[in-house]
Amino acid sequence: MSLSGEQQRTRQACEPCRRKKSKCTAERPACSFCQRLNLQCVYLPREQAKVDGHANRVTKTVAISSQENTAATLEASTAQSGESRESLSTEVPNMLPRVGRSDSSPCFAPSHLEPPVEILNHFVEVYRTRIHFQPLPLFSLEGLRNRLASSPRFLLHSFLALSLNFGSHEFYRGREQEAVQFYTRFAEDGTMKLAVEGISKIEVIESLCLLALKDLFGQRPARAWMTIGTASRLDTLRRLTCPYTSDAQSDDRSARCYWSVFILEKAFSPQVLSLSSSQDTPNYPLSAPFPSSLPTYRDENCPPDLHVPEEVNKDLGINAYHIEMVSVWGDLTRYLHEIRSGNVETPWLPESTHAKLSVRLYECDSELPQRHLLRNVCFSKRSIAEIMQQQEYWSPWLAMQMLSHASPAILNHPFIHMVAMRGSRGVPQSRLFLQQTVDLALFHSGWVFQFIQFCENLQYEINDPLIGHAVAATATIPWLFQFARDPKVSKKAYDDLGRCERFLSRISSTWPHISRKLEILQHLQYVAKEKLQEVSGGSAMISFQPQMFWELLDPNVCQVPQGSPSSQGGTSQVSNVPDARIRVTTHFVHPLLDEQAEQPHPPNPAGNAMYSFPPSPDDLEQVCLDEIFGHFPRDEFYWLQC
Repeated sequence: MSLSGEQQRTRQACEPCRRKKSKCTAERPACSFCQRLNLQCVYLPREQAKVDGHANRVTKTVAISSQENTAATLEASTAQSGESRESLSTEVPNMLPRVGRSDSSPCFAPSHLEPPVEILNHFVEVYRTRIHFQPLPLFSLEGLRNRLASSPRFLLHSFLALSLNFGSHEFYRGREQEAVQFYTRFAEDGTMKLAVEGISKIEVIESLCLLALKDLFGQRPARAWMTIGTASRLDTLRRLTCPYTSDAQSDDRSARCYWSVFILEKAFSPQVLSLSSSQDTPNYPLSAPFPSSLPTYRDENCPPDLHVPEEVNKDLGINAYHIEMVSVWGDLTRYLHEIRSGNVETPWLPESTHAKLSVRLYECDSELPQRHLLRNVCFSKRSIAEIMQQQEYWSPWLAMQMLSHASPAILNHPFIHMVAMRGSRGVPQSRLFLQQTVDLALFHSGWVFQFIQFCENLQYEINDPLIGHAVAATATIPWLFQFARDPKVSKKAYDDLGRCERFLSRISSTWPHISRKLEILQHLQYVAKEKLQEVSGGSAMISFQPQMFWELLDPNVCQVPQGSPSSQGGTSQVSNVPDARIRVTTHFVHPLLDEQAEQPHPPNPAGNAMYSFPPSPDDLEQVCLDEIFGHFPRDEFYWLQC
C-alpha cells in the first residue's frame, strides 16, 4: 500500500521524538508524547530537511530546544515551590526562525507555525498603533520585538493571538482564524498551568493580561473576568516574593505589569477589589515625552486659566494622570452597581459616595499640570501624522481627557438622580442639588462628544474598549436632552447622538461586544420616535425601559453575547422590565432674562409629580423635569476649559 502525498512529503516521526530518539506514534496533528508534555508537535518536510542542510538543522534545534525547555518548566512546576524556580526568561527561551534562502516566502503551516523574526516587526507595529495604551501600558515599545523573539513561547503566542485580531500579514494567507485558535490554545495551556502553580514571573502575568483582552475581544466576558482575577492574585504574590531591584528597566517592566492588571480590574471587573485596595503600589510606568510645542497662537475661545501663572504641580507624566482617571472610573462603576442593586443614598450629604467621588474629581483636576490641558497641547490643531508619530503620549492623554468628562457627567446623570436614586422612600430632594447635577451632566457630556468630533476631524481612530463603554454610557445623557424644547439644546443633543453612533459603529468593528451597546442606543432612538407623546402645557412624555439604560451604565459582567441560544430575540432580555416615564418640559433660558424674553407659561399640570412616588415599584414612574431645568444658564457656562 503506497503512502499518501502528505505522508510522502513529511517525516514519519515528529521532531520532538526524533530529538529524543524515541519511537513516535506518528499521530496527527499531535502524537501522544507531545500531548503528554504539551509540546508543539511538528512533522518537518523531507525535502526541506535535505535542501536546507545546516541552516534547517539550526532552526529545528532552536525550536525543539524551546519545546523541551517548556516541557521541563511545566514538569518542574509541579514539584518545586515558586521561590526555588529560576526565571522563566532563562528556563523557556524562544528564538523565532529567520527566513532561509531556500524558503524566502514562508506561510503559516505545520512546518511554519510562527512567523519569522522579521515578520514580527509588523505585529509590533500593529500593537503600537492599535493596542498599546488602549487601554494597557503593558509593554515598553523600545526593544519589544527582540524581547518577544526571545521570550517564553506562551507569551509570544498570547501576543500573536491578540494582535492577529487587529491586523494580519501575508504570512498567514487567509488562515488567520486557524492561527488565532492555535496560538490561543497553546498560550492558555502554557500560561494557566504556570499560573495555578503560583509561578509569579512577569511573563506569566503579561500573558494573562493579553489573554484577558483576547477574551474581551472574543465576547467571553466571564472568562476574561476570571483571567483578570488570576492575574491580580498572581501579581500580588509576585510583589510579596519579588526581591527589590534597583534596575530601572526591570522596575519599569514591573510597574507596567502591575498597572496593567490594575486597569483591567478597574475597567472590566470593578466589583472585585484586589490590587485596587492595595497600599503598596509601585511607581507609574515611564511616560512618553511631552509633544513638541506648536507655534503660539491666541484662541479667543480659550480664556486665561484661573490658576496662578507659576506651575506648582510636579509633572508625574501623562501615564500617571491616565491611570488615576481609570481608577476614578472604576470606582464610579462600582457606585452605579450599588445603586442598581438598591443601595440608595442621599447624594448631597458629605459622607455620601457621590460627595467622595466628586472630591476625587476635584483633586484630579487640581493635580493635573497646566501643560497637559487641551489649550496647551493643542490636540485639535495637530496633524494626524504628528499624532500617530507620538501616539504613546496621545493615547493616554485622550483617554484621560475623555474619562475626566465622562465620569462627572455620569456621576450627575439625571436618570441616576431622578429615577434610580429617588426610589420610594419619600425623602424630599434638593432642588438646588438637582439643578447642579443637570448643569454638570450637560456640560461634561458635551465635552465627551467634542473630543469625538476632534478625532473625526483628524481621522484618528480610537480602539480603546474602555472609551467605547464610557462613550456609550455618556450617550444616555443627550438622549434625554434631545427632547428639550430649546432648539439649540435639542439639536446639540441630537448631533451628539449621531457622533456617538458613528463612533460606536467604528469601534465595534474592532471590539465586537461594543455592537451590543450600539444596538441598545438605536433601540432607544426607536422608542423615542414611537413613544414620544405630546401632552398639555407644551410638554412631552417619553416612556422607556430603565433596564436599557442600566445595560449601558452598569453592564453585566457575565452578559450573554448576542447570537447565543439564551439571547435570541434581541431586546427580549428587558421585555419584562416595567417602563419608566419621563415628562420632558425643559426650556433653557438665561436666568436674568427669563421674565423679559419669555411669555409666562401656564401652570404646570404635573404639579409636584417629581415628589409623588408610586405605591409599587412595578408601576410606571413619572418624573417632571421642568422645575429642575427651568433656569439653566445656557450662554454663560461653556467658557470653562478642560
